[in-house]
Amino acid sequence: METKRQYHDRRLQSLKEMRNPWEAHWSELAEFNAPSRLRLTLNHSEGRPSRKKIVDSTGTFGLRTLASGMHSGITSPARPWFRLTTYDPEMRDFAPVKTYLSSVETRMREVFQSSNIYNSFHWGYGDLGLFGQSCGLLVEDADKVIRMIQLLHGSFWIARDDAGRASTLYRQFSWSVERIVKRFGLDKVSNTVKRCYDKGDYDERFTINHAVEPRHDRDVTKIDKRNKPWTSNYWEDGARPIYGSGMLEESGFDSNPIISPPWELVAEDHYATSPGMDALPDVKMLQTMQLRSGEAIEKKVRPPMKGPMSLKNNPASLMPGSVTYVDDPTGRGYTAAIEVNLSLAELENKIQTTSQRIERAYYADLFLMLSQMEGIQPRNQFEIAERKEEKLLALGPVLENIYGGQLAPTIDRTYDIMEARRLFPPAPPELQGQDLKIEYISMLAQAQKAVSTGSIERLFSFAGNLAAVNPEVLDKIDMDEGVDIYGDMLGSPPSVIVPDEEVAKKREARAQRKAQAENAANAAAMAPAVKQGADAARLLSEVDTGGGGSVLQQLGIG
Repeated sequence: METKRQYHDRRLQSLKEMRNPWEAHWSELAEFNAPSRLRLTLNHSEGRPSRKKIVDSTGTFGLRTLASGMHSGITSPARPWFRLTTYDPEMRDFAPVKTYLSSVETRMREVFQSSNIYNSFHWGYGDLGLFGQSCGLLVEDADKVIRMIQLLHGSFWIARDDAGRASTLYRQFSWSVERIVKRFGLDKVSNTVKRCYDKGDYDERFTINHAVEPRHDRDVTKIDKRNKPWTSNYWEDGARPIYGSGMLEESGFDSNPIISPPWELVAEDHYATSPGMDALPDVKMLQTMQLRSGEAIEKKVRPPMKGPMSLKNNPASLMPGSVTYVDDPTGRGYTAAIEVNLSLAELENKIQTTSQRIERAYYADLFLMLSQMEGIQPRNQFEIAERKEEKLLALGPVLENIYGGQLAPTIDRTYDIMEARRLFPPAPPELQGQDLKIEYISMLAQAQKAVSTGSIERLFSFAGNLAAVNPEVLDKIDMDEGVDIYGDMLGSPPSVIVPDEEVAKKREARAQRKAQAENAANAAAMAPAVKQGADAARLLSEVDTGGGGSVLQQLGIG
């Protein structure tokens, strides 16, 4: 019997309790790595978070390298990172299908380039590395087709379905009175917001709640915004708007707009673990060691001093070149209160070892190497597969989570939005009712496939060596299929590989030309013999044997 407002308030409280055990750990992660990435409490005033706990920035730089490396290695805006194809191997080589899919890919990449999707991805990779998950809402935009609302960590609560994808999102954000009224209308807001607006307090800020989840009570026969498959409801926190239902807006989405990939989920958890959690002990220890190193250096340079009582009230200076006059019967003057004999070399070596562990936790050694690869260079990818295969294997499960939790939902939803706007050319009849397959051809995806391409190269090389002794061994090799598979693994553009039907036509035309050439050559070779036979026949027909006619006539031929 509860109202929608009561249901959403109750669900929000339940999600807060579920997230609560993670918050203390997230606070430490932010304090020692990137304080600006977390906001567990909604603060209506802006300001830079404190960084007083960060003495050594190795963790911060490691996180930055991870985010940049994943961005350039998985979704670089400078090169294609996905490709559309079909599950039917024969259809994917059909020329009209290849042309259509290539056109769709090009238009989708143009939409991605013009939107804020790449900036959001970059920010999200940082959250993935530090907190274990990022979160954003992919919504439709009137000008740019799509737009990503990337959420600051700590400002949202999620729940995942049985497949591990985020299916419920509740978030809070702080908006000014002017923005609230412009977005929802003066007749929907609370009396408090309305009074502020009437007084001209346009910059006064209030908390707005937003819920996105599957809509279970919809009327499937209707297509209005209140009966869409996914709920999108807004309400003002802690106050009831004038509108009777207690909601600022009731709307929805046609498909799941939540983009929240996990780094690594444990069992049935809704929130994930991260490299930042693995690196946190070393990050905290590094801060302590740097403090101790600074103290040791300062004690060597400016050690604590002791001196005679006669200097207590007399001017004294320890600055270079200064002179302090004092009666000192001991003749010793100022002396160090303690002797500092710490070996800084050993401490620096320990600091360096700890820093390297942090960088390995953030995969800095792998991503810095990947970032130096420009363009598609198979030779470099094979080199990575040989020297860094263990790193790529360690990233394998994470990449699958990103593919399934971020890239595939982004591509699917963008495709649906663009198709509804009629931004694609007409699909060929052969694709009607067919599901499309997404293949990832980013730098990291190709590096992982490089091991398979290496096996193809070794097989073809082995067969080529055997063919020098026994050419018939090439009958065991399907070279056409090898080229297709090799091109797929390298992510080569479909347009550079000729479809099978066109290859068949070219080979048939080549065979016809070869047959014609052979016939012409045979005719030329037989021409002298034919001419000699014709001359001999003419001679026999002309020789008279005397009364009996020519030789041919006597033989019954002429």
